[in-house]
Amino acid sequence: MNNSALTFWLVVAALAAGGYGAFKWRQVQQAQELGGVSEISLPPLEEFELTERSGKPFRSADMKGKVWVATFFFSTCPGSCARLNANIKQLSSQEAFRDVTWVSVTVDPDTDTLPVLRKYAESFNADPERWLFCRGEFDYVKRLSQEVLRVGGVSYKGHNDYAVIVDKAGEIAGMFNASSTRDSLAAEKTIAECLAAPWPPASAKSTPAGGAEPKTEKPAEAA
Repeated sequence: MNNSALTFWLVVAALAAGGYGAFKWRQVQQAQELGGVSEISLPPLEEFELTERSGKPFRSADMKGKVWVATFFFSTCPGSCARLNANIKQLSSQEAFRDVTWVSVTVDPDTDTLPVLRKYAESFNADPERWLFCRGEFDYVKRLSQEVLRVGGVSYKGHNDYAVIVDKAGEIAGMFNASSTRDSLAAEKTIAECLAAPWPPASAKSTPAGGAEPKTEKPAEAA
């Protein structure tokens, strides 16, 4: 290799090394900058509150003793939302499920104002007492999907198609793909079982506070 060629490759190697060094330096600098920012730590959500299309609050705490099913959607969805909500419409219209509350939560609160939600609900002839359309701040809705409903998959104008069945105790009883007619039909059994469960549970009725079994007094014998 002649001297000019050797010089050329040495220059290339030096530039590459310099570029890589600059890249790693910037990575370290960014890490230090991020490390200097104090993180905001929020306690996990256990209960939540949203605003229903009527303007009234929807509180999960008020649902104890009731069966409800939650889904995510947005009104301008060009994809699966139409199928998803058509299946919810079919389920919610069944007489056997008249005591179930259906809760649809928008992932696009900027667009889906209360008037927009009301108009969207009307397109499905949604019963205002049994099929609720709710909104909240997007970051709050995302936390709700992850920390309370445990379904995740929520991004701005993005969601998965799973419906979450919540039983009378406020526990998740199951999930199903609400955009699938077959899965929605299969979910009817789980919903029916949740409705049939006693409330309060039989154990709560029979066992007093403190866990002691109830005592019965033997009637006094007549003298």
